Amino acid sequence: MSEGRFVFVHGWATDSRVWDGAAERLGGRHVMVDLPGHGGQGAWDEPGLTPAIRELSEGTKGVKDAIGLGWSLGSEVLMAAYPALKERFRALILVGSTPCFVAREDFPWGQSRALVRRMIMDMKKDPASTVERFYRLNFSEEESSSPGASAFLERYRYPGPVSCEGPVPGCFPSFRYDEITMALEALYAADLRDGLREIDVPVLLVQGEMDTVCPAGAAAYMAGNIKDARLEILKGAGHAPFLTRPDLFAAVSKEFISSLK
Repeated sequence: MSEGRFVFVHGWATDSRVWDGAAERLGGRHVMVDLPGHGGQGAWDEPGLTPAIRELSEGTKGVKDAIGLGWSLGSEVLMAAYPALKERFRALILVGSTPCFVAREDFPWGQSRALVRRMIMDMKKDPASTVERFYRLNFSEEESSSPGASAFLERYRYPGPVSCEGPVPGCFPSFRYDEITMALEALYAADLRDGLREIDVPVLLVQGEMDTVCPAGAAAYMAGNIKDARLEILKGAGHAPFLTRPDLFAAVSKEFISSLK
């Protein structure tokens, strides 16, 4: 695999450092994007994906021919931004992805509207308990005690990444939970299905077989509606296979990257 440039976009209620292990395994140069409210420079000030697209655009100025890696919310941001930023990407790797987080009559592979509405309400009342419950949903029962899951749960223990004064090694930017709640409202509203056929670069879809956040059926739908898509379902894995199956994830990703022209 030739050295390349990667753009990493994290999932909901996390930040770019969730990708540290994957970035190390893949090598090359990389750009880490922190979304608004999750450590980014902008504000997530509306219930749509526009603030995240704007942050991605600012964070990738001057980037060309990169491979975009998005996880969950991050994959939706990459897909939504692709028409405007297509010259910056030569391929996408989308992990635990869906074009539509909430189920529709013609799209059953999403969360129920009632459940997500309740989660939004819970975030406004008690973000501590809400994010803690959500974080555990990222892992299958088999994975829940794995080193990757344990490290993740410890890293994002409420109140999450905390602010620091000065350049403190290992210090996280602060989370803004009101904006993270707005990001959840964006997920509730987003439906990217109509734009899937506009994605004209190779796409690798990496999906955990046991993913309950974005079920495997969503990724299969995407594979059938993106022109050049490859679907890899990892048996026994949950929503974050790059954390719980890091070597396998790296191997699958490198094989895909090696196939690019």
